Amino acid sequence: MRHTLLSLLLLFTIVNSSAQDASKIAISNTGCTAEVFCFPGRFDVYDIEDESTVYASDCDKEGIMYGIYCVKLKKAIHDLDAAEDTIKAYLDFLKLDYGIVKAKGYDNGHKLNKDNNTRGIFDTWDDVDKNKWKVRAWTNGNFICIMHMHSQKEMPDKKVDVFLNGLRFPGMK
Repeated sequence: MRHTLLSLLLLFTIVNSSAQDASKIAISNTGCTAEVFCFPGRFDVYDIEDESTVYASDCDKEGIMYGIYCVKLKKAIHDLDAAEDTIKAYLDFLKLDYGIVKAKGYDNGHKLNKDNNTRGIFDTWDDVDKNKWKVRAWTNGNFICIMHMHSQKEMPDKKVDVFLNGLRFPGMK
């Protein structure tokens, strides 16, 4: 009996933990990848005024919306401090588009996976529907990718960290 209970507990733990695992997906044909908890399907692809290309998609799982907004820049930005300023412009645009009414404020200077060739900005938002947002925007000078999640319920810290830090630019490990 004790052996059976232990076996069942171990099996439940394995099944439960695998249900929580993220999967790596390609962000369209950009060469970028992301760790996701739900599959966003086909990315919407469109060009913007400066001829950069946007790849955007989202998906919902268990009441949490996960979104990816990735821009392949037409002109690379080699100065990563200047690239952070460009990130802020994209975030300001998205705040209007998503109906954001409150923001904590940009926390910049982060590095994706400790890579010195990247920069990131973190923020938290509230929208008109009382959703809480967690946002991390990353650049390597060739891409700007904004990873965001929102929900009216509490979002598990592990999922927040895995998804928002799960972006990889081409050639990154």
